[in-house]
Amino acid sequence: MAKIKILIADDHQLFLDGIISLLSVEKDFDIAASAKDGNKALELLSKNKFDICILDINMPLLNGIETAKAIKEKKIETHIIILTTHNDPAFISELMLTGVSGYVLKSATKAELARAIRDVMKDEKYFSSEVQDSILKSYVSNLKKEKNISDEDTAALTQREIEIVQLLAREYTNENIASALFISYRTVETHRKNIMQKTKTKNLAGLMKYAYSKGIIK
Repeated sequence: MAKIKILIADDHQLFLDGIISLLSVEKDFDIAASAKDGNKALELLSKNKFDICILDINMPLLNGIETAKAIKEKKIETHIIILTTHNDPAFISELMLTGVSGYVLKSATKAELARAIRDVMKDEKYFSSEVQDSILKSYVSNLKKEKNISDEDTAALTQREIEIVQLLAREYTNENIASALFISYRTVETHRKNIMQKTKTKNLAGLMKYAYSKGIIK
């Protein structure tokens, strides 16, 4: 079986050496190259084929965000995983829009990073649970401010169900919702069934009417 060819870019040599050492023991991984800045990473990517490119955000010359954008602009075929200490929703959102496949914190275990690599290789997305919580809290907070939603108005539904109703109101498909909330398509379908049962509505129009009456959407 072909190994997963990996490029790692991080400007801290000690951390870089540690990650290489940890991942090298995985039989299906080939740590093919490393770089200490974004420019070097791009140079390596332009000359070689890597299945996975692991990027730190804080790097000299070209940071991780700029490097990820350049990879997408140059149409370089590789899966990007961000490995960083930053859990800032602004960074995460910007990188999601760039099209990264994964976002893992440096506090993660080796097992989690290895899982992220394998999931991404299957064309799945992987975001650490702390990262998901961070972006979701920011997203919900902004929606509540925008809609001025009270907890009493939404007591019948869980927070996740409220988020899904709000996304449906924005004409998101089940697939869009799954991607936005980092859950599976089937999970979205299950949530939608539960929402319909709880709200005693039979279709999307009825659900939107309910949501409007409860202040979930305006």
